[in-house]
This record gives sequence, C-alpha cells and structure tokens, in this order.
Amino acid sequence: MKTLFRILICFLFCSFFASAQNRAGFPWWNSPVASEVGLSPAQTQRIRQIVRSYRERLFDVRNEVQKAEAALEELMNDSEMTEEAAKPIINRVAQARANSNRVFLEMSTRIRAVLTYDQWKQLVQRWEEVKVKRLPDPLITPQ
Repeated sequence: MKTLFRILICFLFCSFFASAQNRAGFPWWNSPVASEVGLSPAQTQRIRQIVRSYRERLFDVRNEVQKAEAALEELMNDSEMTEEAAKPIINRVAQARANSNRVFLEMSTRIRAVLTYDQWKQLVQRWEEVKVKRLPDPLITPQ
C-alpha cells in the first residue's frame, strides 16, 4: 500500500509541473496578445498551420490521458483494489501523460521557431502576467 501511495504522490507532483508547461493556457495566437508581440500576418498564418497540423494528435493524446485516468479512478474506487492491479494502469496513465506532453512540446517548439527572440521574451512576460492574475494570493483570505 505504501508503494501505491508513493506512486500516486509522484503522479500528482508530476502533473503539477506538467501543467506548468502550457504557460498561457489559451490560444494566444488568436487573441490581442498576437498583435501585442508584433506577429506579422505570415507568422500568424504559419502558427495557425502548425496548430491545425497538430489538432488531431492533440485530441487523440488528450483522450488517451482521460481514458487512462478514468481507468485509474475506477480502480481506486473498487473495493477489491490491489497494488498489483494498479501497476499496469499507473503505467498506462504515465505513458499517456508523457505522450501528451511530448506532442504538446513538439508543437510548442515548432511555434517558437516561428517567433523572433524578442517576440518570445514578450510572450513569456505576458504568460507570467496571466499566471499572476489567475493565482489567488495565499496571504489574502476571503472575507
């Protein structure tokens, strides 16, 4: 049981950091951010082509992650759950998440190659601003 608990903690930890890779969390190339970083029409068109070329693969890997996580949730809610039964499902979840991250990072790298270094730095700065707006301040308690 300790082994299963450690594996689950590891997955939660990895999930937290994997989610940080999608820094913006929105299609910035279709928003005012695109003009703020100074994308040319050719750059915008190229980015849209890249996204279109990855769309089906992104849907597929997201679905695989959801299926694997659903199988794990089903097992965790089973009264007969054992560590031995969990291992292959845990491996399936890990593989699906890794594949999802790989596909997303491949697409992100191709998009990054379209941007100039200055555009990239502006985009990173913008992502940080969005992240700060989305995260509640833990020092401020709601009243």
